[in-house]
Amino acid sequence: MQTRLTRFLWTVLAAIFLIEAWLWDVLGGFVARLVAALPIAALRRRLQRLIDTLPPAFALALFIIPVLVVLPFKIAGLALIAGGRVVAGGCVFLAAKTAGLGVTAFIFDVCHARLMTLPWFARFYALVIAFRDWAHAKVDPYKAAIRARVAALRARLREKFASQSPSLMRRFAALRARVQTRGRETP
Repeated sequence: MQTRLTRFLWTVLAAIFLIEAWLWDVLGGFVARLVAALPIAALRRRLQRLIDTLPPAFALALFIIPVLVVLPFKIAGLALIAGGRVVAGGCVFLAAKTAGLGVTAFIFDVCHARLMTLPWFARFYALVIAFRDWAHAKVDPYKAAIRARVAALRARLREKFASQSPSLMRRFAALRARVQTRGRETP
């Protein structure tokens, strides 16, 4: 019993870590595209050059900025949740978490080379990457099983609708064709 519970908790921890890592990748990419689209690419290059001239500890200190800026919003979100406004509080908290994670990913991208000059940080980074690989190894079989079950369910539903009520499938096809035709006719 204890082993199953422990295994379940480790799997949940791995899934949470992978969600955070996925958000990091997605939001980091989004912020990078936003920076590329806005006329602040020159600012990013200047920031990069400035960081390259400063001690690595300064680059590490830059990570405190998003945490300090976002913390009051997270607390406000939690206060809203505690006050019974769960949806509003959840939205505020998630928006703050998303913004903070995106800005932190951007700062890490800018400071990455400088941070890797700190031996302890390079070891910690390698440990995080190893943990990420472990989390994938733990969660990926479950993801594959879920995908297989969803694919099987879709195939069964398709088969059921096609064999039991071909008239229903014809109606869906006709409705779909009408919607697509209307979409093309609209200027």
